[in-house]
Amino acid sequence: MFRNVRTEPRRFEFRSRHLPELDRRWLERKQKLEEEFMGADSDQKRSIRIRRSGPSNATDRISLKKDRIRASRIAMIRASVIAVGLIWLAYKGILWVEQSDFSGVLEWMEHA
Repeated sequence: MFRNVRTEPRRFEFRSRHLPELDRRWLERKQKLEEEFMGADSDQKRSIRIRRSGPSNATDRISLKKDRIRASRIAMIRASVIAVGLIWLAYKGILWVEQSDFSGVLEWMEHA
């Protein structure tokens, strides 16, 4: 009833990201990167070597494992000491609150 005849209604148009021209550009980019990596004039493939970052022999691995276990134990002891300290502080705080006289504060609040 209130449709504007001069303008066309909005329409949904799905645009796929996998269009042929995008695929062609991707292939060109891939080929360019391969040429830069392998070399444009060489036809043979380069071998990729994966280097291990850890120790190579068994004694180094065992000592590394022992160091990790020792570090985790020290961290656990440190966390336990901190937890005991916080519990002790909470206990002392509760004792202080029980022994303190807050009657002055309460009277001030009653008269306010």
